[in-house]
Amino acid sequence: MLHYQKEKMATEMKEGAVYCARCDSEMISTALPSYEYLEGHALSNVPAYKCHKCGNVFFTEQQAANMKQRTKTLVESTFGFHRKITVTGRSLAVTIPQELASHLNLSKGVTVKIIPSTSGFMVRKVKA
Repeated sequence: MLHYQKEKMATEMKEGAVYCARCDSEMISTALPSYEYLEGHALSNVPAYKCHKCGNVFFTEQQAANMKQRTKTLVESTFGFHRKITVTGRSLAVTIPQELASHLNLSKGVTVKIIPSTSGFMVRKVKA
């Protein structure tokens, strides 16, 4: 019986198709609107395979290599600023340069979240 099931499964699988490791469903080629190959460096329009049944996402070696290269280029081209910590009231403060605020669409009154990391901290805009 088991031998019959294996033969049946082999005949139903399409050659060259990508199948989900979780549920064995055929995965669909798609483009993810946003994906962080490296934390804090979002890539847009990332090619991937996605399972329509369980939502599992898979990248081929070529797709992963492409993300690695795109992320490297993004990191190298990302601009940054040096700032000294100041004091305001009883708190420490870091100012955000206008160029960076404009780039990130930040303005007075926008809420951000400060997240500790191994190399310091990250600041992320909180979605409204």
